[in-house]
Amino acid sequence: MKTRIHTLAMLLGTLLLPLGWNDRVTAELVELAADGGWGYAGHHALLARDTLFFSYLDRSGGKWVASYDCRTGRIDRNQVGKSNRDLHGANPLMIRPDGRIQIFIEMGGYYDKKIRWRVSTEPWSVAEFGELQESQIEGEIIQGRQFYPMVHRPSGAVYLIINALRDGQLRETVMWKSPDGGDSWTEVHSLWGLGKGLSGNRCYSRAYMESDHIHIVTLRVGWSEPLDGHRIGRSEGVYYVRYDVNQKTFFRADGSRAFGLADTPLYETESFDEIWNWDRDGRKKQRALWSDIVADQDGRPYVTFSVLDAVPQGQSALHDGYWATPDKQGKWRYHRVTTLARGWDNLPERKNLAIAIDPEDPATVFLANSTSEKDDLSQIQRMRTPDGGRTWQTVTVLSDEGRLSTVVVPRVLDGSPRKVDALWLDGRMKGWSDYETSIMTRR
Repeated sequence: MKTRIHTLAMLLGTLLLPLGWNDRVTAELVELAADGGWGYAGHHALLARDTLFFSYLDRSGGKWVASYDCRTGRIDRNQVGKSNRDLHGANPLMIRPDGRIQIFIEMGGYYDKKIRWRVSTEPWSVAEFGELQESQIEGEIIQGRQFYPMVHRPSGAVYLIINALRDGQLRETVMWKSPDGGDSWTEVHSLWGLGKGLSGNRCYSRAYMESDHIHIVTLRVGWSEPLDGHRIGRSEGVYYVRYDVNQKTFFRADGSRAFGLADTPLYETESFDEIWNWDRDGRKKQRALWSDIVADQDGRPYVTFSVLDAVPQGQSALHDGYWATPDKQGKWRYHRVTTLARGWDNLPERKNLAIAIDPEDPATVFLANSTSEKDDLSQIQRMRTPDGGRTWQTVTVLSDEGRLSTVVVPRVLDGSPRKVDALWLDGRMKGWSDYETSIMTRR
């Protein structure tokens, strides 16, 4: 099946690029899926062998895996599941050490004690997938959503970070391990529940693997906390820690030991790096939510998150995008990048993930930059900082204006040139089960 391509001539005119010259870009916008979306910007896109592999949900609840040949423009698709339409179920994918594609089937809610997945029958192909497979956890944990699968290339082991539920109320971050590339899951650990004591008892984690380390950013969230006579979904803080898979130990950004795997689960934040705090940084008037995390080859982590005024639930506010990284002493510094797209229609607690870090160059972000608050318009742009986050320059414009949100930057697995910079959603997002978006990219 040939992809649908829109040719877009984008005049950058007066845009100042890092080398000090103006650029005129003629780009092809590619519609990867006319009916597709994500609720979270997770591990939904990978690049290898000049092919983009990506997963998505359609409006009827269909779960899809697709490949886009960057050389020919051919798109192949395979529907690997179907459930109630619910953007909570993001269905991330990974490429196993043997080249086969593995997709994890999320159920959209806190459903049962199982994880589910399917594996392609051939390497580097989405044409056919094997039967649905399952593994079950013992104890009080219910499997949730926001799965982050990661392959440890030296050993072939696979790690899976999940946001789960304990005793029907406490959100916890859980880590599974498969020693054989994703076939069997023999080890599971409940890591932490940093939202304990807040309304809703929520915490949410995202993860990124580089070399022997899993870098994790976590939010501590009170879902219905009081502020000025109304209720808000409040983030108390943004926290970081990294896990050494060989030492089975967690470390802070300055290299000091935070805690061991045997010490988990934790319910307090003292052992973590605190990147942003509701009281200190938000003045008890703003809330923050993460958007992305990567690490460079030296192991230095980078986090993006958004901050907005804590307006009452049901009202809307624009987000400011922030970029953070630790200095040489391990102290985190964050800097504002720009104003981001509004995201979901008039639901600030359901924010879109409009800023993503380039794993090839963490000083670069791809984002949905707000261009008109009145008309709710945004534009996908590539921005870069030349001075550690203090200032930001627009390098490339990837799209025209529109209702654009939820940016995903594919990770390149084999060192080949990245021919697709970013994916994003175009269209209306009203709720978890009410969305009319397409998946776009540029080549």
